[in-house]
Amino acid sequence: MFKKLFSGLSPHAQLIEDIRNDNYNNWESHFENYNRTNAKKADPVKLQSVGLEIYEKYLQDVIRDYAITDGEKEVLKKIITYFQLPEAAINTIKSKYAKSALTSLSKQKLADNHLSEEELLEIGLFARELNISEDEVKRINQKNAVELYENALKDIVSDKLVTVEEQQALRQMAQQLGINIKEANIDKKLREDYYYLSLLNALDRGYLPECKPPSIVTQKDEVAYWEISSNLVFARNTSEYLQQHSNVRLRVEKGVSYKLGASRSIRIREHIVSNHPGVFAVTSKGVVFSASQQSFAIPFTQLHSFDTYADGIGLQKDKTDLLLQFYDKQMSEVVFKVLTNAINANT
Repeated sequence: MFKKLFSGLSPHAQLIEDIRNDNYNNWESHFENYNRTNAKKADPVKLQSVGLEIYEKYLQDVIRDYAITDGEKEVLKKIITYFQLPEAAINTIKSKYAKSALTSLSKQKLADNHLSEEELLEIGLFARELNISEDEVKRINQKNAVELYENALKDIVSDKLVTVEEQQALRQMAQQLGINIKEANIDKKLREDYYYLSLLNALDRGYLPECKPPSIVTQKDEVAYWEISSNLVFARNTSEYLQQHSNVRLRVEKGVSYKLGASRSIRIREHIVSNHPGVFAVTSKGVVFSASQQSFAIPFTQLHSFDTYADGIGLQKDKTDLLLQFYDKQMSEVVFKVLTNAINANT
């Protein structure tokens, strides 16, 4: 009894252990050695489980360089035939590594921001061996291309400044990568930050946008440059009140220049004494606030100065101070720049 308990592994179990200890290398030699030293030969079909282990290990080694040669294909076929491995089990093994390997190959080929016809063919052939559909190949390539573009976008907006040269470089990159920027699945916040900083750059160079069509009523020869939802929160007939409490006051005159960051620190909320929602607009003739109550229009000739806030704007007409708070606080910078450009272009 004790002799039986300590007699060691069975020949079959020893064969499997030897193959595993050899890291699945030389598996044929292990079978040959077994058959040479045992009266009853090993039946590979009954050892399909270890055959699948051998196939999986060899497949991992083969796809490590993201290519499967004809010789490697023959070895894989030989393993399948020798153990009569079922197709479903083979497909399950391939699916464990296929997408990860193809993604890595795609990224490798996209390192120069371009996929040539030859590279696309190479990716396609590799995918076919791993049972990856053409649609999935396109999806993976597109996802990797967008990821590259997003990384470039993050790098560009990181300094809170987008130059014309950087915009041109991004357009060229998108073209090389075959990305449709409008349809690409790019992070919404990142996309908004880029367009915002690009707009600021254009405004710094004197650009004036145009609302088509404007929501406010304009005169025949009047152009609405910018509109923003806002609240009229303060209106007082007293001079110098807002000037004492605001951040930066700019006089309305030709050549006025608003600098980025001038409105960053002070917010409006301490001045709120009323609340009239409406639309604030900058036009070629002046500024307009359109609302159900307290609407007003101030021509540039009557607008003496404006105060900059982090979340709104203060306007001075004669002895009347008007304070508007913007819903979209980030757009304060844009409004100030549009207003200064409009003043410079129309006075």
